Amino acid sequence: MTDAKLVARDLSVYYGSFQALASINLAIPSDAATAIIGHTNAGKSSFLRSLCRMNELWDGARTEGQVLLGGENIYGPGIDVTEVRRRVGLLARRPSPFPRSIYENVAYGPRLHGVKQRSTLDDIVKKSLKQVALWKEVKDRLQTSALMLSPGQKARLCIARALAVEPEVLLIDDPASSLDPISTAKIEDLILELKEDYTIVLATHDMQQAGRVSDYIAFLAEGSLVEFGSTSDIFARPKDRRTEDYITGRFN
Repeated sequence: MTDAKLVARDLSVYYGSFQALASINLAIPSDAATAIIGHTNAGKSSFLRSLCRMNELWDGARTEGQVLLGGENIYGPGIDVTEVRRRVGLLARRPSPFPRSIYENVAYGPRLHGVKQRSTLDDIVKKSLKQVALWKEVKDRLQTSALMLSPGQKARLCIARALAVEPEVLLIDDPASSLDPISTAKIEDLILELKEDYTIVLATHDMQQAGRVSDYIAFLAEGSLVEFGSTSDIFARPKDRRTEDYITGRFN
């Protein structure tokens, strides 16, 4: 396994009195794609949000334990939360572009972090859209509303928006949600390309998708980590019966 970019230590998440995650210990490898699998309400989305301090935006949410990013606890005192969210980008389950132009969607993050020069913003927008294979499709309509894009294009635009601030980690929650097969294939191809340069963590219900794009798999059940390993080992030689039942479709 490569070095870990993110490490969860005794990570627990609560929403009021409900415990969504229970003492998760997991080292996420750098420059690879790790799929988080599990049934509905297993804690997949809560885990992703905890890696970039987005859970605290929810009323009544509480996080315990540590998440180490490059060896530093993102929940430690004096941590700049805005900087954490720049370094760890999150693509939500249903990507929602801002009600602004395509250009302004991508330029928003760099502007927020102090980039003012138009030529620099132009370069960032172009580079980011090229990274997600969207540039050729939208280069002649950058000033049109992002809300006019197709669902698949919106998903890629939101990834471009995250990439524009040069993150180290990209979190993707259920990338196939509400997308047609062609758009899903484009997102999967994009993940395969991006994992060469970024640490990617994706939550997915689709076992075939996990097999196609991930290098490692973590299986969650009822908020606990059941098993973690290489994708090939998890599919061929799962160590826990619950993992085997889930990936073979026998999980109830």
